[in-house]
Amino acid sequence: MKTNLTSFSHGIGSFIAGFHLIRQPGLRRFVIIPLMINVVLFSVASWLLWHYLSTMVDSMLPSWLSWLAWLILPIFMTSILAIVYYCFTLVANIIAAPFYGQLSKGVEAHLKGQPYVEVNADTFLKEMFQMLGLELRKITYYLLRAVPLLILSVIPGINVISLPLWLLFSAWFLTFEYAGYSFENHKILFSDQKRMLNRSRVNTMTFGSISLLATTIPVINLFAPAVAVAGATKLFYERGELG
Repeated sequence: MKTNLTSFSHGIGSFIAGFHLIRQPGLRRFVIIPLMINVVLFSVASWLLWHYLSTMVDSMLPSWLSWLAWLILPIFMTSILAIVYYCFTLVANIIAAPFYGQLSKGVEAHLKGQPYVEVNADTFLKEMFQMLGLELRKITYYLLRAVPLLILSVIPGINVISLPLWLLFSAWFLTFEYAGYSFENHKILFSDQKRMLNRSRVNTMTFGSISLLATTIPVINLFAPAVAVAGATKLFYERGELG
């Protein structure tokens, strides 16, 4: 019981520590470009959703219930925004993967009390393609499991279990996603990454759950990926998984 409580608090504490880590002078530069990417993607997503969903709700409601739009629209929008923000987070992570890889390196160096070793353009390009390849592999892994869950969600009767399963899988996957940068920096194999995550499931699921919550909150979700990358690096460094 004590071990589970320790793992629970460690998962939450690592994510919160990510806010402090990304503000370190030498690490801020790796946050700026991903932040700009997130601002553009989420601004476009929010505008499109508000424009089209408000029109959809208006068309679905009969005229004599149009006065209910002020109540139904916020509820409907909140649910849809949470899903869309999560999906846009995954897209933004693919684009920003090279910078998150360097951020993870910088965080680990900071935790060790060592200076960050600058990479030249050739090394950065090489690592960029490696990180993009890893992201595409993780997205493939995600889709192969998310699609069946999506199918379950539309089957009457069975769909009552789809939401809890979706939340559990999403939480686990986000830890897998954000820890992957530090794992890749250490050349840890894809299959070994999953094994390492499962060594402390409470730890892993707690960190993933708070990351999932952060991706659904407007404004905070702009910083959430960088915070989670920094936090996941700290989490697995302190667990002794990074050597």
